[in-house]
Amino acid sequence: MDKFFKICDPLYDYIYLSPEEKSLVNHFSFQRLRAIRQLGFSEQTFPSGTHNRFSHSLGVCHLAGKAFDSVFEKNKWPLSEAKKQLFRRALKISALLHDIGHGPLSHSSESLMPPLKNLGLEKLLSANFKRSARHEDYSLKLIMKDPWLYKSIQNTGVEPEAIARILHPEFKLKSDFFKEEGLDFLPLLRQIINSDFDVDRMDYLCRDSLFCGVKYGLIDFIWLISHFDSHIEGGQVFLAIRKGALYTLESLSLGRQHMRLIIYFHHKSVVYNQMLKNYSRDCGWSLPADISSYIRWTDSKLFEKLKSDTNIWAKRITEQKPYLRFYESIFFESSKAKNVDLLKQQLKKEGIDFISMDSEKHSIKPPKNILPKYSVYLKDTSNKTLALDKSTMFLTLPTRKIQRLYVPPEQLSKALPLLKSLKI
Repeated sequence: MDKFFKICDPLYDYIYLSPEEKSLVNHFSFQRLRAIRQLGFSEQTFPSGTHNRFSHSLGVCHLAGKAFDSVFEKNKWPLSEAKKQLFRRALKISALLHDIGHGPLSHSSESLMPPLKNLGLEKLLSANFKRSARHEDYSLKLIMKDPWLYKSIQNTGVEPEAIARILHPEFKLKSDFFKEEGLDFLPLLRQIINSDFDVDRMDYLCRDSLFCGVKYGLIDFIWLISHFDSHIEGGQVFLAIRKGALYTLESLSLGRQHMRLIIYFHHKSVVYNQMLKNYSRDCGWSLPADISSYIRWTDSKLFEKLKSDTNIWAKRITEQKPYLRFYESIFFESSKAKNVDLLKQQLKKEGIDFISMDSEKHSIKPPKNILPKYSVYLKDTSNKTLALDKSTMFLTLPTRKIQRLYVPPEQLSKALPLLKSLKI
C-alpha cells in the first residue's frame, strides 16, 4: 500500500487511492464537487446534512473496488492478471467520476438544466434530444470533451470511451474493451455502479443517514458486498448475489423506501426544489451548456444569483419564506388521491395559489425506460440462479405514495377552512 494515498472517512475508516485515481481527484472538475451539497436543500430540515458530492464519490470508488474483488475472487475466469486489473481500474474510475456532472445543490438543480440538444452530444448519444439534460449527460460531456480530463483518463491505461459506456446507458460508441475469452463483462461492471443494489446506492444511503442523524438507510454493506457473485447468460456476465445476503437486500430495499419518503421527499426540502424550478420557468433561465462555464457553477454561485434577483421565487428561497404544507395524503393506491384533486379545484376557486408535489414524480435516478434491462440474480448454495425480482415478494411490494399541497404562508389561514368544509 506504499504507493497509495490514504483518506480518512467516517464510513470506511480509510479510503485508498492509487496515484492514477489521485490525479483525477486533483482535477478542477472533481475538486468542484466539494462545493456541491449532496442533499441540496435538505439542510433546511437536517442541519448536519451538508456533506458533499466529493466525499460520496470517493466512497463509491472505494466500494466499487471492494465489490469487484468480491466477484472476481469467486470466479476463475480465463483472464490475464493485466486484463483483470484493467477492468478493476475502469470500474473504480467510473465510480469516481459517476457524479462529476452534478449541478449546484445536486438533484435540486436538475430542473435548471437546458435542453439536451444544447450540449452537442449527438455523435455520442442515441437519446431523445427533445428532453432536458441530466447530470449524467454533463458527466459524459466532461469525460469525453474536457481535453485535460480525457487525457488524464487515457494516462491510466483505460480509454475514456470505456468509462462512458459503463456510466451512460445511451452512449452509442461501441468498444471491445469489455470482451475477453468470449465473455462480455460490461453488464457486470455497470450493475456494480448502477442497479437496484449498486455501490452508489449503498454509499449514499449510509452516508446520508449518518449526516442527517437518522437510522433508516444504515445497512450492512460489508456483508452484502461479500456475497456479490456473477451469473453468465448468453455470453454476458451479470451481477448475482448469494442467497445468504437476501435479508440484507430486503433491508436495503426497505431502507431506500424510507429514506426516499422521509429524507429525500421531506415536505420542507422538496418545496424549495419546486420553488427553484418555478424560478427557472418564470425567468427562462438555465445552467450553461458550455462545459467551461458549467463547472464554475457551485452552490454558492447559485445562491449569489438568487440573492441578486427580484423574482418572487428567488426571494422566497433566499429569505427562507417557503410555501407551507397545507395538505398531505399518504396511500398505496392512486384512487385514494382524489381528495387532492378536489382540494386543487377549491383552491383555484378561492384564488389561492398552491404548489402540488407527488412522490412518484420525485426521482433521484434516471427514468427506468433508459436504463439497460439487466437482471440482478440470486444464487443459492448449489449455484443455481434466479432473477432477483422473482426470488422474493418483498422487493416487489407496493410502496407508499405521498401527495402534498402547499400554499403561501400569507394565505394559509384562508385555505385551512376548506379542509373542514370538504370534510377532509
